[in-house]
Amino acid sequence: MAKFITTTLFRRTLQAVLEERKSLPAEALAEFVKLAEKERLPLEKILSREKAIPDNDIYAALADAAGLPFDNLATWQPPDSVPASILPICQRENLLPLKLQEGILTVATANPAGTGAVEGLLSAMGMRPKFVVAPPGPIKKHIDSLLAIAENEDMASGLSDLAVSLDISSATAEEKPVAGRQQQAAPVEISGGSDAPAVIQLVNKTLILGVRQGASDIHVETLEKGTRVRFRLDGVLQTRLELTGQAANSFVSRIMVLAGLDITERILPQDGSFKVTYEGRTVEFRIASMPGLYGQNLTLRLLSGQEHQVITLEGMGLRPDETEVIKRAIKYPHGMMLVSGPTGSGKSTTLYAILETMANPALKMITIEDPVERRIEQVQQIQVRINRNDPERSLTFARGLRTVLRLDPDIIMVGEIRDLETAEIAVQASLTGHLVLSTIHANSSIETLRRLNNIGVDFFLLMASLNLVLAQRLVRRLCAACRVPREPTPEELKLFPAGSRPAQIYEAKGCKRCMGTGYQGRVGMFEFLPITDEIRDHVQEGKLSDGLPVIKQTILRTLRQSGMLLINDGVIDFNELERVVGPCH
Repeated sequence: MAKFITTTLFRRTLQAVLEERKSLPAEALAEFVKLAEKERLPLEKILSREKAIPDNDIYAALADAAGLPFDNLATWQPPDSVPASILPICQRENLLPLKLQEGILTVATANPAGTGAVEGLLSAMGMRPKFVVAPPGPIKKHIDSLLAIAENEDMASGLSDLAVSLDISSATAEEKPVAGRQQQAAPVEISGGSDAPAVIQLVNKTLILGVRQGASDIHVETLEKGTRVRFRLDGVLQTRLELTGQAANSFVSRIMVLAGLDITERILPQDGSFKVTYEGRTVEFRIASMPGLYGQNLTLRLLSGQEHQVITLEGMGLRPDETEVIKRAIKYPHGMMLVSGPTGSGKSTTLYAILETMANPALKMITIEDPVERRIEQVQQIQVRINRNDPERSLTFARGLRTVLRLDPDIIMVGEIRDLETAEIAVQASLTGHLVLSTIHANSSIETLRRLNNIGVDFFLLMASLNLVLAQRLVRRLCAACRVPREPTPEELKLFPAGSRPAQIYEAKGCKRCMGTGYQGRVGMFEFLPITDEIRDHVQEGKLSDGLPVIKQTILRTLRQSGMLLINDGVIDFNELERVVGPCH
């Protein structure tokens, strides 16, 4: 027979347990008890609201009073066997299902005195509940995570079913080929509802799933036997949908129509964009289209509305010594700071964080970007625009930079140095009293210097202008819910500096929270090269090799060394480090 837990079944009161544990001075505890009686609220809620003691201490004492186990949920993992049908009940009652084994459902609650009704419901569904006590904050956070996982799984599984059942006649009637580009007037409201034609439902649900899963890009690739849709999640592509026949053509056409592209174009590449509104949130998609051997290939870059959020250096995961290097470099009133790395390595995000740090009403700050990914208060931001029909009417980085210099700026950010002309103007600007920030595609700080030398920049002037070169990569974090500890091998231990060799490291496993990948989110690895007078003295007449010994000694730490620190901290594993920087052994 089900056992109901009520206040009368408590072995002791919470007040008695707290007194025994001496969690609070007796006078303070008595005042909180009076306040709870006055407001007719449970004592644990008053203590939590007033931050009298940590929530873990409050609810551990409550568990003791109720005669139940306590779990702070620090090692919580999404359960595999819990049915999704109970999640709405758990959300309503602020419960968290932990595991279902042999008909016994272990549930975390922050209110052991009020579980009677829930116990009856779960018993009616064929499950015998077993309660543990946990703080309400983690319970709410994790139940929201479970609901999001369940919704994403339902949506992902529904994509293939919808593609199979796509009503071709209604879909093709919806998107008739129209020559010429069509401009989108306003953001399109999208939903996962079933009122729209099948192709619109399929595209909408794909876009929604991309936003919900945090994709940075959606790739729509036309192959010989159909169309493949892949999401780039944490820098790695994952297949989400495969289409064949007319369904594939309708899917591609619908996206091109949304972006205002000419769906009859079979030769030239096209660029476009569109905005959608989902659950009150506006998301911009920027589209690049390239006709391939079997049809159109599309890449959709998601700007998910987070471009208005403030980024800080501390929030990027920089170590204290790395933050100090940047803060020292931006104190110079002139010079140049370069951030290097491949596409998608977070270079622009680093520059945005630096600009946020420097934002000051006393300074005029102007950026030239392609595209403008984030909006920053107190900064004038300019979008590069290329006119393919009339190149003379294009606004390039070089042309924009020349104009910006006449606007009396203090700080200039150039989105990317792509050619000799832009590089030379940036160097001249940094030598004439401006602080210039920019990015460049290079694999390391030393390769950045080699690249600029190779494209023809005057090396003497370059070294005179540079203050700091920063190379970076983004690596996937191990999922905290499922990472597995192990002992490092003798070969791996040799890679760590003497005196800091860990007893254990972690590797990926995979769970529902991380969609089976073993990774969730990304973190930066950084290589800092401050340009010192000693380096300038050793690099003469454009001979970079003369200064390499000093440069290597000046580098704060290499990308691989930065990654080894993250492995030591349990943040990433060797597989991820080698994926990004190459073999370690």
